[in-house]
Amino acid sequence: MLGEDIDVVCGGECIVDLIPIDRSVYKACFGGAPMNTAIACSRLGLRVGAITCIGNDPLGEFLVDTLRSNLVDLSRVRRSSLRTTLALVVKLLGGEVDYIFYRKPWSLSADTEYAMDEADLEYLSRARLLHVSGFAFSQDPARGEYLKLLSEARRMGVKTSLDPTFRMDVWRDLDEAYKVYRRLFSIVDIVLSTDRELKTLLGLTDVSKILDICEDYGWEAVGIKMGARGSILCIEGDVAGLESFKVDVVDTVGAGDAWNAAVIYGILNRLTVDETVLIANAVAAIKCTRIGAIDGLPTLEEAKRFISYTDRPKPITLDNY
Repeated sequence: MLGEDIDVVCGGECIVDLIPIDRSVYKACFGGAPMNTAIACSRLGLRVGAITCIGNDPLGEFLVDTLRSNLVDLSRVRRSSLRTTLALVVKLLGGEVDYIFYRKPWSLSADTEYAMDEADLEYLSRARLLHVSGFAFSQDPARGEYLKLLSEARRMGVKTSLDPTFRMDVWRDLDEAYKVYRRLFSIVDIVLSTDRELKTLLGLTDVSKILDICEDYGWEAVGIKMGARGSILCIEGDVAGLESFKVDVVDTVGAGDAWNAAVIYGILNRLTVDETVLIANAVAAIKCTRIGAIDGLPTLEEAKRFISYTDRPKPITLDNY
């Protein structure tokens, strides 16, 4: 993709998820919210690049090979002498998951050691949108470097998108986390978040207040992911909400990242808010039928076929939440 325009650059952590298959067996899967979204965007037909730091070890090779095989451009991917970051996935009742991370502040690993350079800025200048995760801002030096990247994106007129990916396990201090997130919320154009994250980080008592928050921060778009209950999307003041598609759920890891990718696709291709939330819910539902964050991610045509052959979810409104 050298010298070519890019639809989306995804910046942040690229890690290995250890996902439980049964009580004693774990499967090593590709992970890291922004890179899951990168692959999902690529499957939907967007031209995608990655800015990240990965260990120069066998697990790092697995991550790099996975990005390459999914047509994500690797020209700005760093390889570190540190080990690749790991996440142990813990499945909770009701299909939700929690994570235990092997990286700062608990141990030193590759993803927190990203350092921006001029080549990254030239690369970013050819993109339409930069998508990042809040997880990547939890520790320095990566925090400061990704903040520079966001600032430069704004200066160049590149749209910026944030998935908060708030994981308490990777923050030394919650007051520090809230401060960082407030800064991030003030400098991005698009926020794609769970309802729980928005309630925690912004002190919301209910989702219906999100339009007020959106106006206060000047966001172009905000997406609210509510798991099995569905999602709500607001783009430039137009709001649409939709219940989740009914599927046999095998694994929810990465479903939100898949949803993000479809919303990004919709925004870049100027789809209506109703069209965008429908495709996003479909892409997330299809992902949930396979183990791992990227296995089973559909192409755009596969998502459209799924929609045509599956019962349409009911619409939902902010008043219900």
